[in-house]
Amino acid sequence: MTSWNRANKLGFDFETSGTLPEYALQPWRRAQGEKFWATSLVYINQQLGWVHGGVNPTREMMAEMLQYAIDNNMTLVGWNTPFDISVLLAYGLHDLVMRCKWLDGMLFWKHATVTPEYDTNRSKKKHYGLKGLVAELWPDQAGYEDDIDFNSTNPEMIEKRWRYNIKDVIFTLRGAEYWWDWLTPGQRRCALIEARCLPMVAEANLNGMPVDTLYANDLALKLNADAAGAMGKLAQWGVKPAVLRSPTQLSRLLFTEWGLPAIKKTETRALSTDKETLHELSFIDDRAKAIKTYRESVGNQAKFADAPIKSVTYNEDGCTHPQAFIYSTYSGRMTYASKQGRNKDERPVGFAVHQEKRGKEFRSVLIAPSGYDMVEFDADGQEFKWMAVASGDPTMLSLCLPGQDPHSYMGAVIAGRDYFELMILVAGEDEKGLLQRKMGKLGNLSLQYRTSAKRLCSVARVDYNMPMSLNEADHIWNTYQHTYVMVPVYWDNQIIKVKRDGYVETFAGRRVQMTGDWNNRDLRWSLESTAINFPIQGTGADQKYLALACLRDYCREHYIRFMLDMHDGLYFLIPKATTAEAVPYMKHVLDTLPYKKAWGFEPPVPMTFSAKVGPSWGDLKKWEG
Repeated sequence: MTSWNRANKLGFDFETSGTLPEYALQPWRRAQGEKFWATSLVYINQQLGWVHGGVNPTREMMAEMLQYAIDNNMTLVGWNTPFDISVLLAYGLHDLVMRCKWLDGMLFWKHATVTPEYDTNRSKKKHYGLKGLVAELWPDQAGYEDDIDFNSTNPEMIEKRWRYNIKDVIFTLRGAEYWWDWLTPGQRRCALIEARCLPMVAEANLNGMPVDTLYANDLALKLNADAAGAMGKLAQWGVKPAVLRSPTQLSRLLFTEWGLPAIKKTETRALSTDKETLHELSFIDDRAKAIKTYRESVGNQAKFADAPIKSVTYNEDGCTHPQAFIYSTYSGRMTYASKQGRNKDERPVGFAVHQEKRGKEFRSVLIAPSGYDMVEFDADGQEFKWMAVASGDPTMLSLCLPGQDPHSYMGAVIAGRDYFELMILVAGEDEKGLLQRKMGKLGNLSLQYRTSAKRLCSVARVDYNMPMSLNEADHIWNTYQHTYVMVPVYWDNQIIKVKRDGYVETFAGRRVQMTGDWNNRDLRWSLESTAINFPIQGTGADQKYLALACLRDYCREHYIRFMLDMHDGLYFLIPKATTAEAVPYMKHVLDTLPYKKAWGFEPPVPMTFSAKVGPSWGDLKKWEG
C-alpha cells in the first residue's frame, strides 16, 4: 500500500451509551444485561459519496458493514480504532471482525509527528484525539462537538448526534489520508503491521483479565500486616502515619530530628526521601528500615492487591480491565490505563499491570479463565540482541548464537573466571555461580545505555537487592566497555547521525522526530540517550507487533486470545485442549518471523522466543513439550 486509495476505504465510528454515563466507554457491560449499547453507527466511503448506518444500530446492521468490507476487499478506518472494534466484539461479531482489515488514523498522526516525551507533566503531554486533529488542521471546524448530549433520548438531540457522528467519520477519513501522505515507506510498514494487531488488542480490552480475588485478599491482608508491624515499631519512636505520607515532614524527621545522613537531593534541591534513600538508610538505622517496610507494604497493597479487587468489584464480571493502548509511548510500546475518567468521574476499571512486580507473590493475582492455559512467549535477550545488531560488536553477536549465555559470559569476565566453568555451575544451580551470573545480567541489562557506575551501584542495591560498593560498580562499568568495545563507538556514531538527520529510527522504520536544543545542557543528555536507546527499544516494540500480526490468523482459527504485552513478553490465553499443539507452533512462528519481508531487514543472529505455561501469571513454568 503506497498511495491512499479512497475507493477501498470505509471510514466508520460508533456513538455509545449505557445505563450509567460511564458505561458508554465499557463495552464489557453489554454482557451484563445490556448495560452498554451503541446509539449510532456511521460508515462512509468517500469515493462513492454515500453514508450508511443508522441510529440505535442492530447487530445485523453491524454485521452488514463488516461483511460488505470483506466482500469488497475494503479496509475499515477508525480513530482510536480498538474501542470501536471492541464494540463490534461486544455484539458477538468476533469471526467477522477478525476477518476484516483495519487502520487507525490516530496512529498515522503519531507516526508522522511523535517526539520524545521528556516532560512528565500530564498537561503538557500531546494527545492525538480526533477533536485535537480538527482544531490543528481545520480550525474553522473546531468545536463541532459542542452541545452534544451523548446519552439523551430527545429526538432532536438524536438527530444532532447523528450529524455529529457523520462529521466524526468524515474527519477520520480526511485525517487518516492527510497523515498517511506524510509517512515514509518505513513508517507505513510499521503502521500497517500495528493495524493487524488492532482487533487482538480490542479483544483483550473487552475480555479483561480474570482475578483470583481470594488470593488478592490474602495478599492484601499479608501486606497490611507487614505495614502494621512496621508501624508498631515506629510508634515506639513517636512516628505517626501522616508523617510518612508527607515528603516534607519525613525529610524533617529523618535528617533534622534523627540526624541521619542525606543521600541525595531532588530536582528542587530538597533532601530526597525516595526509595533509594530509604534503602540506603535502612542498612544503618532500624527506624529507617521500618519506614521503608511500611511504605513499601502500603504502596504494594494499594497498587497490586486492593486495586485489582476494587476493579473487579466495579466491573462486575470477575475481571480487571486495564486498557491497552497501541504505540502509547514514543518508543512504540503499549501501555495500560488503569482508570477511566478523571477527578470525580474517575472509575477503577483496571490496575497498574504495567508496573506489576516480577515475584510470584504478586503476579498470582491474575489467573487464566476456566478451560484455558496462560502462556508467555518471551523474546530471548531482546534488547541485548538488538544492541548487538546495532553496534556490530563481534563479542555480543557471538553471544547471541545458540548455546551461548551472555549473562554467564559477562559474569565470568567480571569475576575473572572461565566462562564455560561458570555455565556448568549455573546449570547445577551452584549458589555462587548463580550470583556471578546475576552480576553479569545486571551489567548487560544496565550498562548498554550509558548508565554511570554510580547509577549502576544504585540499581544493584535498590532494584536487585545486591550489595555493591562504588568501586565494584566502577569495575563492572569498565569491564563492560572493554568487553563490548563497539558499543561505545555505536553511542558516539548514533549521536552524530541523529543530530545530522533530525530524527532517529528503528530497524523496521519507526521514527521519532528529534526536536530540541542539543546545546542545552539540561536537555542534551536526554536527546543523546534517545538517539542511543530508541533504535533498540523501538525495534523491540516493532518485533512484538510483528509477532502479534503473524499470529493473528492462527489465534482466530484456534480460539486463542491475546491477553497482555509486558516487557519482553507476549501473553496469551489458549484453550487447554489446544495447548500441546499450539505452543510449539506459535513458538516456531515467533522464532522465524519474516523480518526481511516485513521490514526489508534480516537480523544477522537468531531472534528466538521462550515459552512458559501455567494456570496463573505467577505460576508459569518453562514449556518442555
